[in-house]
Amino acid sequence: MKITSEQQNSSRQLALTDELRRVRLELDLAHWNLSLAALRSELTGEEEAQRSVKGEIEGRLGNLQRDVESLAGIVSRLEFRLQRLNVSHKPLSDSELDDEENTERAESATFWAEWRGQRDERRSFPAPASRKPGGKKLLSIYRKLARLIHPDLATGETDRARREVVMRIANGARDAGDTDQLQRLILLWSEPESAVTPYDPVAITARIGQREREFAELQVELKALKNSTVGRLIRGTDRDRQRYFKNEDETLRRELANLRLRRRRLLRTLDERRRELSEVSD
Repeated sequence: MKITSEQQNSSRQLALTDELRRVRLELDLAHWNLSLAALRSELTGEEEAQRSVKGEIEGRLGNLQRDVESLAGIVSRLEFRLQRLNVSHKPLSDSELDDEENTERAESATFWAEWRGQRDERRSFPAPASRKPGGKKLLSIYRKLARLIHPDLATGETDRARREVVMRIANGARDAGDTDQLQRLILLWSEPESAVTPYDPVAITARIGQREREFAELQVELKALKNSTVGRLIRGTDRDRQRYFKNEDETLRRELANLRLRRRRLLRTLDERRRELSEVSD
């Protein structure tokens, strides 16, 4: 069959249209890959900046925060003792009340551990990874990340500076035993897949959609970081930061004073309740 010039022109036009579509898709994919790389870098920089401010907060408020946390735990334990003693018929000692609390907590923890295990088994996925320092799993993930982001792999000074920031965050996560953070860094800094060969418009379109979704998720995460208390401190003035530390210090000291008062009242009430029970038993 003889092919007419009109058919030849039509065939060339279709080929050009297909080629134009391919180029546009691959350019679009490249655009999203570059945009993601820039956003990942910004997100990592924000985390590094916040890590520095968190260190300052720890240095100036850490002791007070731990005192409040410790005293709140003591008050909670005293409240439990009083609750148990109020329904008791004899003046139980602190150790006897604590034994009851520990038994109750152990039974509760066992129940919920079994419930979560059964739930995860039904859903057919493992429970979230714990954040326990050390272990082969942590070391394996850290080494995988180091092979990906180590500064010695840098292609230039800018790339090296970026990799050094990520490596500092990775070292902090390793020291804290934070496997979740290490895995997240691996996801953030994995190299984007290259364009598909041979040309597959469906696969490229799917990857573009995936990049768009990931970009949107990282934007939300970055916005949340910037809007957090630490993020606002970074962007505030030195006066704003000093005001924050002053207010937090006053708040923590006020809370500590209230907890101490609550502890004294609980101890007094516990003694009074034991005397009542002793008189009844006598």
